[in-house]
Amino acid sequence: MTVSYPDLSNLTSGSGIAGLLALPNASYPWYWTIILLGLFVIITSILYYEDKKIEGRGNILASMAVSSLACILLAVLGSLIGIFTVTTLVPIIVFGLLIIIVWIVFSSKS
Repeated sequence: MTVSYPDLSNLTSGSGIAGLLALPNASYPWYWTIILLGLFVIITSILYYEDKKIEGRGNILASMAVSSLACILLAVLGSLIGIFTVTTLVPIIVFGLLIIIVWIVFSSKS
């Protein structure tokens, strides 16, 4: 049994940068999703600690909501150029919207 992994010879001349960026997904479909998860953690941490430095206290839920909005935007842009498939885009959108909804519900002042 022989396993063939995609390499640069699989690219066509018309695929361009989108084909090159989609290449890691051919062997591991969650590649860019894990990269996006890392960006989510980095953006959340930066926003939280900057908020904590400025105000003296930070709001982790607000930082997560803002970074999930950014990750949803990046995922939609990535799906337009072919980096994300529907099976990886849907969990990103659901997870991001869930965090935003929780932030809206718990930050409302009644």
